Amino acid sequence: MQKSSIIKTILKLLVFLGLASYFVFALVKFNRPVHSPECTGLDIVIDDEHCTGFINENEIRELLVSKKLFPEGKPLDDVDLTELENVLTASPYIDEALCFKTAEGRISIRIAPRVPVLHVFNSDGEDYYIDSRGGTMPRGHHTTDLLVMTGNAPRKTSGPRYAAMGTLLDRDPFWSQEIQEIHVNADGEIELTPRVGDFIILLGDTSAIEDKLSRMRRFYSEGLDKAGWNRYKIINLKFNGQVIGVK
Repeated sequence: MQKSSIIKTILKLLVFLGLASYFVFALVKFNRPVHSPECTGLDIVIDDEHCTGFINENEIRELLVSKKLFPEGKPLDDVDLTELENVLTASPYIDEALCFKTAEGRISIRIAPRVPVLHVFNSDGEDYYIDSRGGTMPRGHHTTDLLVMTGNAPRKTSGPRYAAMGTLLDRDPFWSQEIQEIHVNADGEIELTPRVGDFIILLGDTSAIEDKLSRMRRFYSEGLDKAGWNRYKIINLKFNGQVIGVK
């Protein structure tokens, strides 16, 4: 009986040890971290419908590398899409950025650049761009064929004030070709220098800008064609419903 009892005890001990070993094995196996697949590549699409050329794919890649956020080769789980978007939209040349992971293990970035509408060289020596939303953009190394604004146009306040006018002039096929320069005089009034004719178009402020330009278009065909293109020194559009020629 004693021998039988010893055998049972040994068997119980072996079963216990076996179960304990299994539980340890299962605990280690099922709690082992699953390795995230690596990012296999980066795809960048720039929706530059206005062909501004202010941001390109190489510059976006260089920006991410400089911020130590370039995702290729990193575990996908470690790629913070929100952080990528925040860094990209902090660029003065990017309006919106959308980042997402694809089923193929790649990171896709879609960029909407900011759209400049005026190039400003003001009387304080500042050189910058005004974009279509009223923001300002640094000159940087970029060059573009935009309407130029000079004079009393401080960077801190000119974006919201002149963006709508700049957008209208830039996107109008006639005025984008006809206007050579926009000048803001010491009184804060807007003067347009046309390419054709030896005169200045005085707009005053930006109010009713579409109506003022419409009046000027009619005066081009109904007035200047008859009176002569060099008869007036100033064409004043400041007053509602009027076109005043000053000799």
